[in-house]
Amino acid sequence: MPPDVYYALRDSYLQILSSLYTQTATPIEAPEKTTFGDIDILVSQPKSTSTAESLGQVLASARAVRIPGSPITSFALPYPNRPNYYLQLDVHLSPPETFHWQLFHQSHGDLVRTFRSFSSLFCTNSRPQDIWNLLGTTIRPLGLTPNNEGLHVRIEEIEDSNRKRALLFLTCDGDAVLEFLGLDTDAYKRPFGSVDSMYRYVCSSRFFNDASYVRGELKANDRKRMTQRELYRAFVDWLPGNAHLVGQQKEKNAQFSRDDVLEESLNRFGKREEYEKRVEGWRKERKELLAKQMGRQKRKADAAEAEEYAAAWMGWLERNA
Repeated sequence: MPPDVYYALRDSYLQILSSLYTQTATPIEAPEKTTFGDIDILVSQPKSTSTAESLGQVLASARAVRIPGSPITSFALPYPNRPNYYLQLDVHLSPPETFHWQLFHQSHGDLVRTFRSFSSLFCTNSRPQDIWNLLGTTIRPLGLTPNNEGLHVRIEEIEDSNRKRALLFLTCDGDAVLEFLGLDTDAYKRPFGSVDSMYRYVCSSRFFNDASYVRGELKANDRKRMTQRELYRAFVDWLPGNAHLVGQQKEKNAQFSRDDVLEESLNRFGKREEYEKRVEGWRKERKELLAKQMGRQKRKADAAEAEEYAAAWMGWLERNA
């Protein structure tokens, strides 16, 4: 939908939802958008008990869909002056403690779809975080993972066996995350004036490493982003032509190893004690598991030996009967 229609509808739905929820907001849009798709609104702390059906009545929706377990309810709302066409409003219900982080994390994303007939509505995937897709490629090799709950550092010793337990929560304070990454906090809170300015912003991170974006060496998830995310693909193509910017940033950046980032993150966010307890507990569990495995192997070997002895004894008895 064109920008004037999008912003008018977005503001109208924000006003309606603000009467029903204590917190309502929309993430900052990606730059240079000339058309808009679904409207995404983040909400928290309902002022009264409501259901998708009752909320749909307030919004005058033709239909509401919510996948069990998902925090997103999607509403089919009439598209202005287009009979039998609808737009999709996605209402994301957030816990109060992560509302500001989710708003931060979903900013500068791009989800473009045109208005559609009723039957083609309702794709309830979460909003792509384009800027975090770009940053993720350079910070993931250093053990950092942002998700819907906050920024985490991955414990390398645990990661291969249990990815979920390897995640050690650092913070859900957006400003603290940007400062840790060496990024301008004020610039992030405003829409970027152009795609180029967003790309330059990503390159300004103190952890930025252009070697992570070489086409032929991308990880599987990044290759998938190349096919699905236009801004990501364009960034990979943009980098070679802006090597001077990357070179200038490299001169400023220190060379960080994964261990360097781990140590700094533990100290910066006060997580060393929790890290040591997690690792100690993991090692203890692995030691106990290994002992159990060795015990099972020994019992199995003993049983096989006993069976072999019994068979030999029975054979002797039969031969000497």
